[in-house]
Amino acid sequence: MACAQFYIIEEGDTLFSIAALYNTTPQNILRLNPDLDADNLPVGERLCVISATAQPVRCPLGTLPYNINEGDTLVSIAAAFGTNVESLLITNPDIDPQNLIVGQRICISQKFQEPPMCPTRNFYVIRRGDTLRAIAASFGISVNEIITQNPLLNPRNLTVGQIICIPLAPSPIEIVVNISAKRLTVYKNGSIFREYIVATGKPETPTPIGNFEVVNKEIDPGGPYGTRWLGLSARGYGIHGTNNPSSIGQAASNGCIRMYNEDIEALFDITAVGTPVRILP
Repeated sequence: MACAQFYIIEEGDTLFSIAALYNTTPQNILRLNPDLDADNLPVGERLCVISATAQPVRCPLGTLPYNINEGDTLVSIAAAFGTNVESLLITNPDIDPQNLIVGQRICISQKFQEPPMCPTRNFYVIRRGDTLRAIAASFGISVNEIITQNPLLNPRNLTVGQIICIPLAPSPIEIVVNISAKRLTVYKNGSIFREYIVATGKPETPTPIGNFEVVNKEIDPGGPYGTRWLGLSARGYGIHGTNNPSSIGQAASNGCIRMYNEDIEALFDITAVGTPVRILP
């Protein structure tokens, strides 16, 4: 089965933690990886988490994708995301509240939040299941450093979609873009961590080749840039979302690297300002 996105198993991972990261279910991951032993995940093994043949709902700007889990109700989902059932039904007019299907993707409206003052421009958007300890560990900093940078933050009341500012620190992440393969690969401490399908520049507006770094991060730039922007040291170029998801996997941009919105949102939250980006032909 062709795979659109992979995940490399790390120490301490469970199927539930991996599924939560990609808004999917353990059952879906097992279906895509039939030889996998759910009780013995081998560190370093590559898992398929999204099938290349899957056609998931693409959530519009201003919304978050969420996959229905066992036991979910619209009431419980609304409570988890700080919204209400009426808003969920408006955003997802085709769902049957009495017959939610495990693995079904719905879209959840986000409340607009003004980004906090952040001299580093190194923003992070809280995702479901996040803790300050996990966020700090992923960026190689301490919980106290995050709290100092965000004095109004309540560590015991993190809200999905909440924007916080992350202090700068050396990043374990490297991003490599292969133009010909239309693949973006994330390396963590030298090992493959995640892979994504991307769109790159058209022949007349090619993506620049070389070694760059992330110099700024923007939330909800909108329009053709989708929900997130990672600006590169190649002036005027960046890695961003899209309002044209059918273009992903093609030479279709004006030189930037274009991703599905849910993919750039995941990449955005693990990428710090200063992260190296290598673009190959």
